[in-house]
Parts: sequence; structure tokens; C-alpha cells
Amino acid sequence: MVLGPIRYCGPFFFAAAIPALFYGVGPFCPILSIVALLLVLLGAEFVSVRSDLTASSETLAALWLLPYFYIPVQLALIVWAITHAAQLTPPSFASLSLSVGVTTGVFGVLAAHELVHGDGRIGHLFATALLTGMSYRHFRIAHVHGHHQLAATEDDPATARQGEGFYHFLLRTLAGQYRDAWRIEQSRLVAQKLPAWRNRLTADAAVAGIVFLAVFYVASWRGTAFFAAQSVVAIIVLELFNYIAHYGLLRSSNEKGRQPFGAAHSWNSSSVLANALIFNMGHHTHHHARPFAPYQSLRHEVAAPELPLGYAGSILLALVPPLWQRIMDPAVQRLHTRSSNVSA
Repeated sequence: MVLGPIRYCGPFFFAAAIPALFYGVGPFCPILSIVALLLVLLGAEFVSVRSDLTASSETLAALWLLPYFYIPVQLALIVWAITHAAQLTPPSFASLSLSVGVTTGVFGVLAAHELVHGDGRIGHLFATALLTGMSYRHFRIAHVHGHHQLAATEDDPATARQGEGFYHFLLRTLAGQYRDAWRIEQSRLVAQKLPAWRNRLTADAAVAGIVFLAVFYVASWRGTAFFAAQSVVAIIVLELFNYIAHYGLLRSSNEKGRQPFGAAHSWNSSSVLANALIFNMGHHTHHHARPFAPYQSLRHEVAAPELPLGYAGSILLALVPPLWQRIMDPAVQRLHTRSSNVSA
């Protein structure tokens, strides 16, 4: 089994496949890269290698650079696609929008997610640049300062409730996360005695306006439409991750306070091969236990609940709410029953 940086280089391959297919096969064919990605992720769930692989401390230390390398690649892919949008037929426009949007929403977001959890200023700049490229800058505030405190509670707009379909969740979480980010910013301004214009969401709105005007100036309305379309796809993919990650899992509360976040409060995938493509985000329980730990150090926790179909299969299933609920609601109930028996 290949270890080290090569193990996590899948995102670079899939990003490069989009222009390669565009030029080599045809403008409609970038969608094949996403089909291949889904097949690889689904197939990885059935490969028997499920224990963590190990590498030298030097190799592990070197892996922290990969998100820094990937974000410029993803941003360059977005810019490249914008410049080609004007020449595309509607089917090719849709294919390229989906392909670029999915890579932004999977690989780009996960690279940015890794850096927003770090404490380096440069890392935060890289992460914010990627989030700018998908018109979702407030994620860096709502996720770190909101979701990680409230996950698996009814107060968290990024936690899906049992029985809630994805499309209802999407509308609720889009509004709820923005409200959370605004609340967090207002509290920060008051605590630090800062003027209202220092609100980062106000700056975000200004930056978004400038970016869209710049895209329109360079690539006209077709390029602007493409930028908006791939942003929508990327946001939906990100929220699909959020939807499946904590679906139906709630921490109990009593007069003493809220139950601490534990192994039973996020869904996981222990597939080593699948995790290599998603910066180990399948080890979601470990990430919540150690939110500032680098992705390469995340490990599977035996007590953590497993998604029946892994992350890729679960995301596809979530797009069809009746099928999702038919499979996942019994799994949630079994988990709750097991947790009740342990508590008793």
C-alpha cells in the first residue's frame, strides 16, 4: 500500500482530469471525472483494508502542505472554466458546472476546512480564498465557532434531525448558518469593543460583490452564470456532507447542562481508501474530539457509528429522502437503543 503524500493525491488527479477530458475527449466529457470519483469512492467501501495505515513522523509532518497546494489548483480550475463558459453549449455548460462544482465542494472545501481549523494566518487566507471561490465565506465562522460547539443538538443548524429530508435541511441550514455567523460576529464585536464595520460578514458581502463584478467584466454574463452555478453545486455538496455527518444524532440535556460530544454523535466511514480521497474526514468522530488535529493524524474510533454505505453512497442516497430515511432511520433507532442500554 502506498503511504505518504501520494496516498492523499487523489484530489489533484480528479481536478486535472476535468481539463484533460475537456480538451482530449470533448467539452461535455468532464462529467466523466465525477462519475469516476463516485465509482472509486463507492468501490473503496468494499475493499477490505479498513485499519489505519501508518507512516513515519517525517512523512506525516510533510502532509500538512497538501491543502496549501490543492487550494490554488482548485481556484485555477474555477478561473479556467469561467474563461471557457462563453463557448459552451447548454449540455457542456451543465457538465462543466457540475464537474468543477463537485470538486470544489468535496476537495476544495475539505482542504479549506483543514486550514480554517489551524491557527496560522496564511492558512486562514488560503481557506478564505477557496471559500470566496464558492461564494460561501461565512462557513469559516459558522463552522468553527458555531457547529463545533453545537453539533448534535437542536441548536445547531448544520445538524440534520431524524426524519428531516435533505431538501428541507438545505433551506434550514443555509439560513441558520448565516444567522449563526452573524450572531457570532456581533458577539465578537461587543467582546472586543470593535466598530460595526469590522463585522466580517459585511466585508464578505463587499468581497462577493467585487468578485462577481470582476467575473462579469472579464467573462461577461456567461462567465458570471458559470461562477454562480459551480458555487451552488459546491454549496450543495458541502451541505450534503453536513447532512449525513450527524443525521438524527442528538446530545441529551438536563439541569446540569448538555451531554459532552462523544463517539455516538457523528457518523463515520472507516474505509482507508475512501478517507485518502477526503482528507480523512470519514473519521468524523475523531475530528470533533480534536478539531485542531491535522487531518493526517485522524484515526478511526471503534465505538463510532458507521454509515451503512460510506460517505459517497450516503450522499447519493440523501438525494432521495424516502430511500435515505428507510435505511438511516432504523440505523439511528438502533444506535439510540444501544446508547440507552449502555446508560442503563
